[in-house]
Amino acid sequence: MKKINWIIALLFSAITYSQMISYTSVRLEEGQDKDYLELESFWSKIHEQAIKDGLEMAWMIWEVIPIEGDENAANQPDYLIMNFYKDSVQQNNQVNFYELGRSVYSKMSKKKFDKKWEDGPYGTRNSYQLIRLDNTEWIFGNPEIGMEAQLNAFKQTDDTYEQYEMEFYKKWHDKGILNGSRKWWEFNRVLSSSENANKEITHVTMDIRGRDIPEEEAEKAWGTPTFTDRMMWNNGFSTREIINQVNLKLVMYRF
Repeated sequence: MKKINWIIALLFSAITYSQMISYTSVRLEEGQDKDYLELESFWSKIHEQAIKDGLEMAWMIWEVIPIEGDENAANQPDYLIMNFYKDSVQQNNQVNFYELGRSVYSKMSKKKFDKKWEDGPYGTRNSYQLIRLDNTEWIFGNPEIGMEAQLNAFKQTDDTYEQYEMEFYKKWHDKGILNGSRKWWEFNRVLSSSENANKEITHVTMDIRGRDIPEEEAEKAWGTPTFTDRMMWNNGFSTREIINQVNLKLVMYRF
């Protein structure tokens, strides 16, 4: 339990070093969801062992839920896999997942294991390698299956964009943590992506929302923005362009 709490604190807290993350989007054929989730359940035990062996920090599967009115909804992926690493050294370790899987499922025949391993469905995939630049503090205990989040993909349009996110916008996210309207915010830079991935995306934020703030509590919860605050909001928006936005629902994870 102490180890799990430590990992959660590391994943969902103010970090003192850069954390590496890989995103893999998965697009399935119609009717493949059930088989895909069974496949990921099979993989979950392999990832659980990889975490125990210090090969990665955490693994998450999120269902992608297109936002209502999204004109690009038909082209969105169905699932998003997240793998977390404490640093680039851990991320770049050459891991033989097949051999690791065989050791995890040692009582399963090789024929049955290979069929499960090869049959999938794995879907059409694109991958992104990211580095965590900043985040709020996580104070809400263990993540829950069904927890919802919003993923926002941006294109940087000005060199000052990262400063706006970390030095200005973050203070408002921190206020959201204190007043309960937000549970989490993180800010990531895309380092590289697979051949068919969207090359316009340079940064990604992830938000987990909390309670709605009643109108009568708004001033107490947020304070009164100053002229400088309003100018910073407006100027900050001009340093980025939204490329994609989806809602996520947590369906599986291992720490």
